[in-house]
Amino acid sequence: MAAIDFITALGRLLRDGTLRDALANHPHAVAAQLDIRASDRAALLELAPADLEFQACVLLRKRLDAVRRVVPHTCRELDTQAWPTFLLYARTTWPEGANPIAQDACGFCRYLQQRNPGSLCAAEWNRLQFAQSNQRFAMHRVRWRTKQGKPRSALQLLLQPSPAWWREWVIYLAV
Repeated sequence: MAAIDFITALGRLLRDGTLRDALANHPHAVAAQLDIRASDRAALLELAPADLEFQACVLLRKRLDAVRRVVPHTCRELDTQAWPTFLLYARTTWPEGANPIAQDACGFCRYLQQRNPGSLCAAEWNRLQFAQSNQRFAMHRVRWRTKQGKPRSALQLLLQPSPAWWREWVIYLAV
C-alpha cells in the first residue's frame, strides 16, 4: 500500500477521535501507523492537538445540527446533554454512504437506545427505520407530545407509495 499524503492523514484524524488522542500522546507512532509520506511527516508532527480537536468539534457540531433536524424531539428531550452525548457517539463514528445524515441519525439513536433509552422519541425512531426500509406501510402506537406539551397516545401511520418519497400521519387517540 502506498504512503498517504498530509491531507488524507488530516481527514482521518478529523474523523477519528481515538486517532487524535493517540496523535497527542504518541505523534511519531501515529505518523508511522498512518504511513504518511516522508515529505509530509513534519507537517503532521507539527499539528497542535488542541487545534486539531477544536476543528474536529466544529465538524461534529455541524453533524449534530444536521441530526437535530432529523430527530428534533429526541434532541429536545436530551436538552443540554444533546451535545455531550452526541460527542461521545460521534468522536469515533463517521457515517458513510449515500445518505450520511440519515445514517448518522440512526447511529445516534442506536447509541441512545443502549445508553439513554428514555430520551429517544419512539416516533422518530420508527420514522428513521421506515425511511431506510423497503416497507410500503407501517403503523405504530406511540406517545406523542401535543403542541401544549402534554403526552398523548397516538397512531403513527407511515406510507411509502414510491421509493423516492414517503408520508407520515399522526392521529391522536381519545384519552
